[in-house]
Amino acid sequence: MKYTILLFEDEAELRQEIQDSIVLDKVEVLAFDSWASFKDVKLDSVPRLAILDINLVDKDGLTIFYELKEHYSEIEGIIITGQASLKNAIASLKLGIRDFIEKPFRARELRSSIEKCESYKQFRVKNYVVDRQLEESRKKFEAHWGIEFIGVSQAIKEINTLMKRVAQADATSVMITGESGSGKELIARGIHSMSDRSGAPFYPVNCTAIPDSLFESEFFGYQKGAFTGALSNHEGWFERANGGTLFLDEIGDMNLALQSKLLRVLDERKVNRIGSHDIVTVNTRIVCATNKDLKQMIEDGQFRLDLYHRLNSFHIHIPPLRERVEDIPVLVNHFVRLFSETHNKGIVSLHSKAMNLLLNHHYPGNIRELKNIIERAILMCDTNVVKPRHLIFTEYTNGSGGGDVDYSLEAIEKQTILRAMKACSHNKTHTAEKLNITRQALNRKLKKHGIE
Repeated sequence: MKYTILLFEDEAELRQEIQDSIVLDKVEVLAFDSWASFKDVKLDSVPRLAILDINLVDKDGLTIFYELKEHYSEIEGIIITGQASLKNAIASLKLGIRDFIEKPFRARELRSSIEKCESYKQFRVKNYVVDRQLEESRKKFEAHWGIEFIGVSQAIKEINTLMKRVAQADATSVMITGESGSGKELIARGIHSMSDRSGAPFYPVNCTAIPDSLFESEFFGYQKGAFTGALSNHEGWFERANGGTLFLDEIGDMNLALQSKLLRVLDERKVNRIGSHDIVTVNTRIVCATNKDLKQMIEDGQFRLDLYHRLNSFHIHIPPLRERVEDIPVLVNHFVRLFSETHNKGIVSLHSKAMNLLLNHHYPGNIRELKNIIERAILMCDTNVVKPRHLIFTEYTNGSGGGDVDYSLEAIEKQTILRAMKACSHNKTHTAEKLNITRQALNRKLKKHGIE
């Protein structure tokens, strides 16, 4: 739900100042310098309020408001002028103008005037109720499951359901797949938090970061004196996570010899430390994750088929962020609140243009990349609103050595439409909804870019 405000002001600097001062979450400000620049624009939503300078280049603000009323009967108006007169004030009131503001004025005067508008009050009340409901749901989720897994897409709802179900299957191994940065460890922690093992350790291990020469001693532990440098007894990962969950991240990077030893432990539920003859029985749940195609690795002889089936008792896949664009605003608002508090900044929202940039980015680094973008923006921001200039996007290449990249707005628009079409299985109605435009507007853009 958006609250659309039309702004008519022919002074470019003042127009931008007004636009920046009243932008809020879910408030869209469309700015124009004249009636001519507005009259052929197709709006995606019904405007609720118009802010008009009384003297414009082609029509005066009162005439424009009268014409707006013909099309949008519920629209309210605020007149701003540098030439205050009783005649104008009376004419404004007769047309149904809510307020009449003299130049020069402070931003807080305009915001106060907007707050007086009945439609804006109703909008804020509705959004306050929705925001409260979302916040209460988030708190219940965090209190019950111990994590924040944020999103509103169907994919996230399904993942949450799968997490809850497999959490109750105490010994079932779980395989989590998805691109780097998509939140695989977060899901693993959620499964642990929802299970009866939540009071025991959750022990994460990055299989990529441990050298093969140390893997076995870290995996199974060792006895004092087992080798040079073994100055004390050392518990392995299975023992440390005993009764809880062992999370093996990037399982696809484990070599074949270690895969065989892991399979044996999973089957027998027993380990023995290097240098010891004692057998230790362990009750450890395995949750693993990978961004690799393990089926292809099996065909290439790089991953054991029997281990794959042992680990993949229950599978959860996380779609990349670019395929669930509707989750981006929720994540953005979360990260803005989080980093604003962390860095002691009074930042309350994003400019609508900044949000549009975030919605149209490809995110090869997924949620981790979005999180980093927002934290940098919060650090760079010197106002209470994050603007486009505060956003820094990292450029990625396909590894082919570069090449010319088309940075034109038309090329970006075409790629955004193609990604949305793919995510919506080429359903035009769903694509238009995802892009937040009308079906007719989508058809025009498809024709313009030569997309069938």
